[in-house]
Amino acid sequence: MNKRWIWMVRYLVVIVLALILAATLGEMDLFKTTRLGKSFNAARVAQFLGFGGALLVFWLLARRAAALISPHDQRWSVVRSILVPLATLVVVACGHAVLFLVLGPFMSKTWLPAYNWTFISLIMVSAAWLVAALFTGSASLEPWFGGARGGRRRDELETHA
Repeated sequence: MNKRWIWMVRYLVVIVLALILAATLGEMDLFKTTRLGKSFNAARVAQFLGFGGALLVFWLLARRAAALISPHDQRWSVVRSILVPLATLVVVACGHAVLFLVLGPFMSKTWLPAYNWTFISLIMVSAAWLVAALFTGSASLEPWFGGARGGRRRDELETHA
């Protein structure tokens, strides 16, 4: 494996260990019986921290991998452009269940639909970002929101000054 990509193994080890620890600690009797209120226990906190940490490291892995892929290599340009949007979609979709671990015991039945619709909206936005990245060949949303035009305008002003 290229030394430039060896860091990826460390990220993957951290992700696997976080998942194993979250699952293991979440099933221990000590964590299940230690309560913080009526229905909130330490097992939920351990699972939230482990699964949430794994999702965060997964997203950081995708971000760093995308940054290391050369923008001039046409063979990998599609992968480079969709890596972060795809990882974001996965993290948001999985994040629904992970965040529910700590919010679920405190959430009333009237707030549950709002929570679900929030995540449905975030998943749809992430999916739209992925489709836009495939369509434009860039993970940046600047062309869609006028950021590139504003950047060009600033460059023009700086050259005339």
